[in-house]
Amino acid sequence: MKRSTGMVCVAVVCALLGLQTGAGSASAQVRAEPGAVARAGAAAVGFTELPHVGGVAPGNDDAAGGAARVATVRAVAERVPRHDYNRDGRSDVVAWYDYSDGSDALHTFAATPDGSLSAPLKGWEAAEGNYWAEHMKYVTGDFNGDGTGDVAAFYGYDDGKVSLFTWLGKGDGTFGARLTSWTADPGNWTFDAVTAEAGDFDGDGRDDIAAWYDYRNGDDKLFTFLARTDGGFASPFASFARTAADGWEVGRMKFATGDYDGDGRDDLGVLYGYASGTVTLMSFTGEPGGGFAEPVRGWESATGWTFSRATVHSGDFDGDGRDSIAAWYDYADGHDALIGFDFDAEGKFGNRREILNRPAGWYERSRMKIVTGDYNGDGRDDLATVYGYTDLRSGAVKTITFTAQADGTLAGDLHGWEAGTGWIFDRTRPIERHSEGLPVCPTIFGHGGYPTGEKGGERDQVRQPNHPEGLAQQKSWGAAGVEADLQLTKNGTKGVMWHNTSTRGLTGPDADANAIWWATGADQLKGRTIDRGPYEGETVYTFREWLDSARSQHMAAFVELKGEAGQSLLSEDASIRETAWNEVIAPIEERIASQQIMIYTGSDNPDLQAELEKRVEAAGLDVVLRNHPRWVDGIGWEEPAPAASGNYATWLNRLSRYGLPTTSVPMATTWPKELKSWLSGRCVSA
Repeated sequence: MKRSTGMVCVAVVCALLGLQTGAGSASAQVRAEPGAVARAGAAAVGFTELPHVGGVAPGNDDAAGGAARVATVRAVAERVPRHDYNRDGRSDVVAWYDYSDGSDALHTFAATPDGSLSAPLKGWEAAEGNYWAEHMKYVTGDFNGDGTGDVAAFYGYDDGKVSLFTWLGKGDGTFGARLTSWTADPGNWTFDAVTAEAGDFDGDGRDDIAAWYDYRNGDDKLFTFLARTDGGFASPFASFARTAADGWEVGRMKFATGDYDGDGRDDLGVLYGYASGTVTLMSFTGEPGGGFAEPVRGWESATGWTFSRATVHSGDFDGDGRDSIAAWYDYADGHDALIGFDFDAEGKFGNRREILNRPAGWYERSRMKIVTGDYNGDGRDDLATVYGYTDLRSGAVKTITFTAQADGTLAGDLHGWEAGTGWIFDRTRPIERHSEGLPVCPTIFGHGGYPTGEKGGERDQVRQPNHPEGLAQQKSWGAAGVEADLQLTKNGTKGVMWHNTSTRGLTGPDADANAIWWATGADQLKGRTIDRGPYEGETVYTFREWLDSARSQHMAAFVELKGEAGQSLLSEDASIRETAWNEVIAPIEERIASQQIMIYTGSDNPDLQAELEKRVEAAGLDVVLRNHPRWVDGIGWEEPAPAASGNYATWLNRLSRYGLPTTSVPMATTWPKELKSWLSGRCVSA
């Protein structure tokens, strides 16, 4: 994580083409670069040329030259592969890598003659603290028209400023120094409101950028940034507009770019998912000046397609000189297919056909980052993916190419470079010509805060959802699951839900929970009640009782096996040891067929961790060790509760790194209500 404090980020791109609104901005700042905000070579932009945070459209878009811009459509005598960074006639893949130490680099995966991708070449790097990857929106294209692929990115700063950067390809897989060509002063543009797409929209041989801008009043506009000969960009002009009355929402749109009608200008393709469940493909054809025509609705499905299960890609898969739209669809039964759609004479996407199909178990879309390109140089576009295996945080990362055939179908599964260790999937960001869209909203797991400061136990307000009331409270805050705490009483005789080592916070005499019996003795645990905090009066529940309550409230259970339980779980007395493990394993085994249960130990005892894994696997319960929620908070809990805003920077980092376009990723927080609110506009419902 690059930083845990310093950025206050408020709502995101929310209602693009629609009425849903977010609030505020998530901007960032380039650190350790004194000249980063200087406008060397930048266009001097005037206030009337820019979106206004308040949502009032500029009074005169033509003042930016929009209506007067006319370009000559280029004659394409020979196809030049997209994003060819080393000028060998084949597309390559470039990825931004966000190192854990805070440094960053662009890496080029060059394509080989058969279309497989070679080991990454570090093509540019920045020292620690210069960039925050979560505050960048990247696209790739040939922005100076020299035939070599380049990279561009919008960057949002802490003070509200937004800049547009370019890294020009040198032709050998590396990139030159960053060029800053446009900057909007604070208060004019909101970083979160921008969705970026790249393409040659005016047909002059240089790729431009189209930015869909989401005004907070429900209005939306497309702005075109025409590329200059130096690879920078001119000031934007409004190239398409929609009002709030039209009811479009950016969270329901997935964009792609391509020359669908073959006129030498790139167009926009959009997959739109309506609230009713209908899914539609729409086209915005490019016009001579770099603007866009009114959208035309094409193929539509009222049933059978789930918007969140599809990602949109664009390429000339049959080599006929015109791009098609292709949707990778992640079916509920586990199999995957790529569905192609052609552009007809009426400007509509149709001719639905399957161009790739892989059976269940071959691929997980959540582990794929896809980029389209002609990787074998045969004049037909292919798909390449960076694929993360098993443990995405530390496991193998591989490149795979699906090569296009003469009929436009894809074959291959051609494996290229692979890293067994050293590369982390979540930190690898392959760059496409178009944005992937908002991620599916995470599944929130709530957790009860425990003070981290001095004498935390004395100030503890016992907020853990280790009882039905806590489960219900978390659910009302938007959590779909909870993290709760499993202890074992004396000699492992009873599994109980309690977070503290001692019984502090409960009525009755103070004692270590693992040193007393459940229902025997003067200091027994059964019947004691919480004596402080929001759940005062609640009692202690057994593991089985708590699991049943979670199931009845349709809450997923994420169980922390407390380290103190190791006293019996790792006992030298076999009788105690087996009794204790039965209290952990049996309740899960009895319920796993009808309930989502996960378990881990937060203990730093490797013996307990190893024994837990061994016992769970021996019981055939491997599923409870997988797909655990990712912790997303950046600050610790205190009493009274700290403001949730201290987490905003880290939440943005985690959503940027872990959020997926087709899968709801579980994320755990001590602020479930606040996280739920913060996510509004930053993700889409599954």
